[in-house]
Amino acid sequence: MRRISALLTVSLLALTACGGGSDDAADTTPATEAPADTEAPAETEPPADTTAPVETEPAPDTTMAPPDAPDGVVSVGLAEWAIETDLEIAAGTVTFDVSNKGDFPHHFAIARGTSYEELPQIGGGAIDEDALGDDFIGRTENLQSGETEIIEFDLDPGNYVFFCNIAATVSHAAQGQVLAVTVG
Repeated sequence: MRRISALLTVSLLALTACGGGSDDAADTTPATEAPADTEAPAETEPPADTTAPVETEPAPDTTMAPPDAPDGVVSVGLAEWAIETDLEIAAGTVTFDVSNKGDFPHHFAIARGTSYEELPQIGGGAIDEDALGDDFIGRTENLQSGETEIIEFDLDPGNYVFFCNIAATVSHAAQGQVLAVTVG
């Protein structure tokens, strides 16, 4: 029993010591009570725009469309790793108006076939034009950026692959500058 009394006494002393000892009256205002001044602030005008308008040039058109060509002429646009032209072309003597719209040299070559993957290839993914034999139709000279060449080929009905066969470590064709077309 003595033990319980001693424990109660120690507990009461501890509670009294933790209670703080300020004689000042504590602020009894609840923390959630609204301030006394509840008027809405006076309306103000939005700040003036201090930045001057900036005129910007429109972004360049990054889509490549074939250049305009006279009737009966097939336009071909070449650029980095793309060939843009019609996917269906009439059979016979076809005149191609080939323009290099890219920054690097390109040329336009044609071979009979249904896809780049089926054509014989050599180092760097270049198409082996010699191994194609009669299936190699021909190509333009290398065209520098902005240059154009008009070229004609006799095309029988069938499937053809247009490609740029400029080879470096990896050929332009291997980088995707190929296009399968149908001649009919």
